[in-house]
Amino acid sequence: MKRSALTLLIVLFMAATAGAEGEAAYRQTQNVIYAEVEGVGLLMDVFAPARDAAAAKGLGIVCVISGAWKSDRGMVEAYQKIGIIDILCAHGYTVFAVRPGTYTSFTAEQMIAHINLAIRYVKSHAAEYGINPGRLGLTGTSAGGHLACLAATHSEADTAVQAVAVICPATDFLDFGGEKYGLGLMEWRLAFQGGDAGRTEQEKEAAAKSISPMYHVKPGLPPFLLIHGDADSLIPTEQSTRFAAALQAAGNSADLIIKPGGDHSWPTIKEEIEKLAKWFDTKLATGK
Repeated sequence: MKRSALTLLIVLFMAATAGAEGEAAYRQTQNVIYAEVEGVGLLMDVFAPARDAAAAKGLGIVCVISGAWKSDRGMVEAYQKIGIIDILCAHGYTVFAVRPGTYTSFTAEQMIAHINLAIRYVKSHAAEYGINPGRLGLTGTSAGGHLACLAATHSEADTAVQAVAVICPATDFLDFGGEKYGLGLMEWRLAFQGGDAGRTEQEKEAAAKSISPMYHVKPGLPPFLLIHGDADSLIPTEQSTRFAAALQAAGNSADLIIKPGGDHSWPTIKEEIEKLAKWFDTKLATGK
């Protein structure tokens, strides 16, 4: 799929799910620097439950902000519009909206390193934010869901999370609805800095595999929730169903919600986001 078409679909995804704006369920702190890479600051926004929201749980969720593997202020606002920030904060979570970078500047593997830096930052500042560093969730939608799954399957002791819930993620670029290499990997810049010029077929296959969560499933991963529409015209539903099956086959917990008639988004997606928040309630509750 060409990048222009993909971008258009992402815009439609955000527009179709934007609801009426109401009173915010959070207090927002913008542009918190969570790390520095080659002299460039990496940013996150922190959304704390509002005083009149549900009682804060003392728990945090890292939300990977990415759409079409782009991450900027506009994408933060898009995530706000679909309701994921409001709903999670209304459930009492502090949400760390992490911007891991954009494919024009960083590869997927670099973005995963950035997400790990963000998780380390959140854990090391847990007391400041009033959260338990040992009960951390991870979420994202579309490209953000892909990166969240990839980060969870590559976690180390100090970057481990306790639950992962994603919407419409890409998980296998070697079999993307029967198409090898799927989205063209954004002219391959998602896998190689500068694109695939001069790369052999073996190098391309290895790179596509390295950034596909499907090929990094192993026992001992945190519980997953995957939500996907069965009419998704951008990321095939099988990207979630096959990934869930692979997680379960390895002995992990994987719950799956398929939205009948759902494209890459759907008008009632907030209902599924509410289910996502309630799922986190059960998985991140202290002592569970």
